[in-house]
Amino acid sequence: MTRKNSIDIIKGMAIILMVYGHTFGVARDFIYLFHMPVFIFISGYCFNSAHADSLKSCEEYFFSRVRRLILPYMGFNIVFALLNNLFIKLNFYTDRLEFKLAVNPIQKAAQTLMEHRGLKGMFMDVYDVITLKDIPQMGSASWFLIVLFTVCVVHCFVTFFIGKLSNKYVRGILWACIFTCCLIIAYVISEGAVDTEDFAMRHLQFFEVYACYLMGVFAREYSHLLPTNRVAIGVLGIVAFFGLYSILYSFGPLEMSKGYIVHPMFLIVVTIHGMVLLASLAVDLENNKLGEALAFVGKHTLAILFLHILAFKLVSVVYCGINGIPAYMTASWPVLFDVPEWVKLCYTIVGVLVPLALDCGAKILNNSVKDMIRRK
Repeated sequence: MTRKNSIDIIKGMAIILMVYGHTFGVARDFIYLFHMPVFIFISGYCFNSAHADSLKSCEEYFFSRVRRLILPYMGFNIVFALLNNLFIKLNFYTDRLEFKLAVNPIQKAAQTLMEHRGLKGMFMDVYDVITLKDIPQMGSASWFLIVLFTVCVVHCFVTFFIGKLSNKYVRGILWACIFTCCLIIAYVISEGAVDTEDFAMRHLQFFEVYACYLMGVFAREYSHLLPTNRVAIGVLGIVAFFGLYSILYSFGPLEMSKGYIVHPMFLIVVTIHGMVLLASLAVDLENNKLGEALAFVGKHTLAILFLHILAFKLVSVVYCGINGIPAYMTASWPVLFDVPEWVKLCYTIVGVLVPLALDCGAKILNNSVKDMIRRK
């Protein structure tokens, strides 16, 4: 994992696994063991300690995270809030009572009837996005961006202040204490010690996310100790897969969006196993066409994160039309249930390719507009 291309390949694989996981395919529980921890681990691995060299550099890092995480989060979710009535008209959402009666009984709790919103209602929805109180259903997959933003910024400032200590052993002890405290607090939350569910779900994920982030930071710090031999990495990848599937799978899955981590050691072990598994695959793929394609996907993860559920609706519309299913069932969130596995694979393909196409198209259009302005 020494080359940047490997990082992008890992991100590409992780985002594809996330999209597939959201279809509730047969491998969902296995994927949910490690896909979120791997994403967060990679963010920590990519943190450059130079950002914490001074308070000014910390400030610059803060604003860079605002641009890269907060502004996309706000922008997409505000647009989704404003499109509420259009989504109802298109059956992407529904306000029909028969919808709740028709959905898969196992999934009833996750299905929500929407209401047409007037100007005041839309204003309140936008206000909820801006104040981080709530997000539209269409943008629900973006929940962790706010937590990741907080973790990135806190880590940068903590790194700056700990870096002021001259004794490296004291610095190491402090980092170990912070890591341990995050794991303990995350586990306490996971065990239900916090009664206010909404607060726990929206804010207290900080500790579990920071624990995974720190694992990535530590891995970068000691990357010189990681194996570089392809055979050794391949063997470790095989061991990691069987460890996840044969042993850890029986304890999972992790539900980080709900603050459930099973056990502190479980979080550590599945994160390491998942990272080793994807890193071993990335090493094998980094010099071929498939690796290039995955690296390309890995460079567009935000677009896929925000738009894949919207893209799912295209598959639902087609499937409902072909099979004579009432159009309002398109509102099944995030996908139609009780469909064959091949349909879930179609959801995955469309959920990745459509956001990629839109993102690339938007960038081409943006560059064309800039060229036109420059010529004038």
